[in-house]
Amino acid sequence: MSPNLILKRAAVAGRARVTRAGVLAAILICASGHGAGADDSLSPFLPKAAPVPTVVRVLTPSDFLEPSSIAAFEKNAAMTVALDAYASPSELLEHGAERYDVVVLRGPALERRLVSGALTKLDRRRLPNARLVQPILAAKYAAYDRDAVYGIPFGWSAFGLIYNADGAGASPPSSWAQALDPRNPRRAANCGIVWPDAREESFIAAWRLMGVDPAHAKPADVKPAAALIDRARRTFVAFAAADEVGAFAKGAACLGAGTMGEAEAVRLRGGDNAPNVRFAYPREGAPLEIYAFAIPRDAPSPNGAYRLIDAMLAPETAERDAESAGVIGAEEATDLDQLKRLTPEPAFDAATSAAMQSEWKRLTTGK
Repeated sequence: MSPNLILKRAAVAGRARVTRAGVLAAILICASGHGAGADDSLSPFLPKAAPVPTVVRVLTPSDFLEPSSIAAFEKNAAMTVALDAYASPSELLEHGAERYDVVVLRGPALERRLVSGALTKLDRRRLPNARLVQPILAAKYAAYDRDAVYGIPFGWSAFGLIYNADGAGASPPSSWAQALDPRNPRRAANCGIVWPDAREESFIAAWRLMGVDPAHAKPADVKPAAALIDRARRTFVAFAAADEVGAFAKGAACLGAGTMGEAEAVRLRGGDNAPNVRFAYPREGAPLEIYAFAIPRDAPSPNGAYRLIDAMLAPETAERDAESAGVIGAEEATDLDQLKRLTPEPAFDAATSAAMQSEWKRLTTGK
C-alpha cells in the first residue's frame, strides 16, 4: 500500500473518532442539563429547581407587627417577610435610602413622602379589608391624604396625660396645666412628674395650653412654648426621660405625658405589683397620632405588598397587631367619642421644625 493511501485512511479514521467523540459529548451535555440554554425540566435525571420565594420588605415602628401575624402570612402566601423597624423619626430617616414594599408611617411622615412623590397610589380593589376601617378614623386620616389614595390606616393613639390613679389625687388630671404650669393648684408635683423625650408632642401640648393652634404654629411661636416647658421641667423628677414607662413601673412618678399604649405598658412591665396607671385626655386637646400602611413608588414587589397589607387588615390579625403596637386598631369601635374631638398632629413646615429642634436641644442639653 502506498504511503499516501495510508495517510488518507488515517486521516479519515481520525475524523471519525473525533465525530463519534463529539456526538457522545453532546449527548452527555444534553442529558446533564449543562448546555447553553438547557431546560432542566427536560431532564429525566434532575429534579425541578424549587421556585425562589417572593420577599416582601417591610418597615414599621418597633413592635407593630406581631410575629405570629408575620408567620401566618408567610405560610398562607408562600412569601418571605423581611422586617425592619424604627424607634424614632431619626431612625426612620436612616432607612431612607433602602427600598421597601410596605411602610407603616405616622401621619406627618406619610404626608411628607406623599408630597415628595415617594408613594404609589393604591388600588383599593386589591385591598378588600380596607373597607373595615372606622369611618371617623378614615375622615381624620384625610388630613394627610385628602382622597385616601396613598395609605390605609393601621391604628391610632393620642398623646395625653398618664397618671397613677392611687397617687395623683382624688380625681384624674384634666388639663395640661396640671403638668406644665407650676402655679396650678391641682398640680401633682409632690409625688413626682416625669416627662418623656417627645419633642413635637411637647410643643403641641404647650401650644394647646397657651391657646395656640398647632396646625398654624409659626417659628415665632416656638420660643414662648419652649419657655413654658423650661419653667415646668425644673420641677420634674425627670425631663426628656428615655424610659418613662420604667419610672412609673417603679413608682418613681405619679404624673407624666404619653400615650394610651405607654400607660398599658406600665401594667405589663410591673406585673402583679404594677401601679394603677391610667390615661387621661386633657380638655385643651391631645394630638391624634395616626399610623398608616403605604406602598413606596419604587417597591420591588408591589404584588406582595398588596397581599401583606390586606392580610394585616383582616380583623383578628389587625386586633392582634394593634395590641402589640400599643394603639387602637383602625377597625375598633373604641373611644370613638374621644376620637371625634381629637385633632390630627400637623406636619410642620421646615422652618418651624428647625426652630423646635433647636429649642428642644437647648432644653435637653443646655446648649
